[in-house]
Amino acid sequence: MRGETVKRLALLVSALMFSSSTLAGSWHIGILAMRGEVATRSHWQPLEELLNQQLPGEKFHIVPLDLHQMQAAVNNQSVQFVVTNPAQFVQLNSRAPLRWLASLRSARGTGNVIGSAILARRDSGITGAHDLVGKTVGAIDPQAFGGYLLGYKALSDAGLRPERDLNLRFSGFPADALLYLLRENAVQAVIVPVCLLEKMDEEGLVDKTDFVAVLNRPGNIACLASTPLYPDWSFAALPAVSDTLADRVTRVLLAAPDTSAFHWGAPASTSQVEALLRDVQQHPQQRRLWLDVKSWLIQHQWLMGGTALILLLLTLNYIWVMLLVRRRGKQLER
Repeated sequence: MRGETVKRLALLVSALMFSSSTLAGSWHIGILAMRGEVATRSHWQPLEELLNQQLPGEKFHIVPLDLHQMQAAVNNQSVQFVVTNPAQFVQLNSRAPLRWLASLRSARGTGNVIGSAILARRDSGITGAHDLVGKTVGAIDPQAFGGYLLGYKALSDAGLRPERDLNLRFSGFPADALLYLLRENAVQAVIVPVCLLEKMDEEGLVDKTDFVAVLNRPGNIACLASTPLYPDWSFAALPAVSDTLADRVTRVLLAAPDTSAFHWGAPASTSQVEALLRDVQQHPQQRRLWLDVKSWLIQHQWLMGGTALILLLLTLNYIWVMLLVRRRGKQLER
């Protein structure tokens, strides 16, 4: 009898343990993999460990993604949190109402800043923006913030028309590939995220003295920069995340110890970023307006066709009347 009781208690404990494990949440954090999957996992592993340690009963997994994979993951809700730059947040937020929980705070001079560096080889003879005309210029992606859009705006402000004046070559992620292409002279200049050159130099991957900034904008960081600097990456939650869990995650991020690899603060404003996206015609509201206009034209194509036909007939009638008037005038002159 006693053995039967022990067996039942063991079964009950096992059932409770199983139920608690099934109730534990499993959450995926999509992280923009600027330097590739392996480097991203290594760099952001401390964030995963911090959340798993501080939120027992929840299990967090980092998922490195490129720009297009991030958009797809948000659309199909295969991730519940995202860590990315403020420009992509604006893009993603136009399709899913994301909630900024916290923004990174720079802990040192290099890293944790958003900007572009437009670089050339030191021995290239390129010293200014107009020396790039007709040259092959590498960038990450047409939608990349530090890896293209900021540099595009800087070159436009310098008087260039990047789409016409440059031979643009987009290499995708990892961003490191651009500096290798430049080193091997496969491209004559590159637009890369600010501080990437200095990080790769520290890692012994390139020698930063081999490169110069085509446009140099001195700032308060120890990195070559060609553009103004913008707010750092932020941590956001998708709508599927409950307010309770979002609050718990936020508290963990803001209370991270001084020894933590990442330091977080209140969410940064995206107003500067949104203004820049509008300047370069990449704000999602601008694209949505065009899509709305295009959709309206398709839906009312018969009306537009009829209106065009009426205008054409009126124009032809006007030309006919003018020809008759001219002919009558010549007859009267005789």
